[in-house]
Amino acid sequence: MPLVVETRTGLVRGRLDRGVTAFRGVPYGRAPVGALRFQPPRPAEPWTGMRDCVEPAAAAPQNPSRFAPILGERAEKQSEDCLALDLWTAGFEGVPRPVLVFVHGGGFAEGSSGDSCVRGRRLARGGDSVVVSLQYRLGALGFFAPNGGLLDLVAGLEWVRDEIDAFGGDANRITLFGHGAGATAVACLLAMPRARGLFQRAILASGCYEVDSAERFEARRAAYLRALDLLPGDGAKLAGLPVSDLLGAQLRTGGFRPVVDGSILPSAPLAAPGAGLPLVVGTARDETRILELSDPSLRELPEAALVTRLVEAGVTRERAAEALAREAAGTPNARFHRVATELLYRAPARALADAHAARAAVYHYRFDLSGQAGSGETGAFHGLDLPLVFGTRRVTPLGRFFDDVPEAKPVGRRMRDAFAAFTATGDPRSPLLAPWPRYTAQEHATYLFSASE
Repeated sequence: MPLVVETRTGLVRGRLDRGVTAFRGVPYGRAPVGALRFQPPRPAEPWTGMRDCVEPAAAAPQNPSRFAPILGERAEKQSEDCLALDLWTAGFEGVPRPVLVFVHGGGFAEGSSGDSCVRGRRLARGGDSVVVSLQYRLGALGFFAPNGGLLDLVAGLEWVRDEIDAFGGDANRITLFGHGAGATAVACLLAMPRARGLFQRAILASGCYEVDSAERFEARRAAYLRALDLLPGDGAKLAGLPVSDLLGAQLRTGGFRPVVDGSILPSAPLAAPGAGLPLVVGTARDETRILELSDPSLRELPEAALVTRLVEAGVTRERAAEALAREAAGTPNARFHRVATELLYRAPARALADAHAARAAVYHYRFDLSGQAGSGETGAFHGLDLPLVFGTRRVTPLGRFFDDVPEAKPVGRRMRDAFAAFTATGDPRSPLLAPWPRYTAQEHATYLFSASE
């Protein structure tokens, strides 16, 4: 099995990783520094000699995660020179293999392709495939200029299209898989003319699918400039500021996300017509219970604070009041999570599935396996599915929530099998799974990944 591959920009050397070959920190774009900060990505510059690609690239600059005390820091090494990818291939010979390209989440503000829970070794080996994890610019560096981070992902997909055959992959069988903000990014790419033809199917897990209007985006930019003591016309001065100043202003203003700008992103994902590609769309049963990891006070939430806490989570006051009137049973904690998960995740997922089901096959699922902690069940919270999908329970802090959950192994195997089948054929159904009907706008068929399956 080759450890050296010739790409259009130079030779890269990987390493064997228990049955697959891993190439980590492969640059797909030029370092967006200096005059290139806030500019669209440029192709990577060629190099001479051999480039060792055995360690993940530095993550995009980001502030510490609020979940770091529980889940560990996601990006210890950071740099603006971050346009890189990790790749695991099951082989180089024979029929070209299907390709799964992963886009990490983190609210467009944190995360990296090197996250311990998204290593692609087991998915590549079990699915006889090539797994790629893309990195992109985050926060103001990625989105102060409209949709720069989305253009990074387009550039990464163009690299995959042009280079993947040398790594044993099939450029005509590329599945784009996003989780959280990564799923929102994938939904944006489905609506972007510049991404058309770069992938043939998609998996969207636990996305909110919310983007900014042009007006909301301009308000964000203005608030961000004020936080840096700059005037509305001073945006060009950001190119010369220290990264620490840019990150500090994000903490004070809330950061950035994609925007419907009329050109790069012509319409919001939930308003765009279906792209005609097969999709798998899913959520976790208890998405918002992840908030309890950083804010245990939610477990003893008083009734009087319910609406306020829902608004803080991103639900409008009017919708919160209406939903709580329908959700009258249970403790304030239970009602908070039912309403927040429904309005922020489940309803948008159904809307996305509805929009696409008329034009292509759509398969809908819900991840229902609860984790365990010292305080009892954690629920099936946002992101808890990732170590099962990637088979990384033993190497990521998230995996400890399954230490006392014997069903985690078979549920993970079924999820990996389903995602591998979809990557190969466009259909997630396999002999390991119970029947999984296609989703339609009339019949919201939902497959449950649960302990009782």
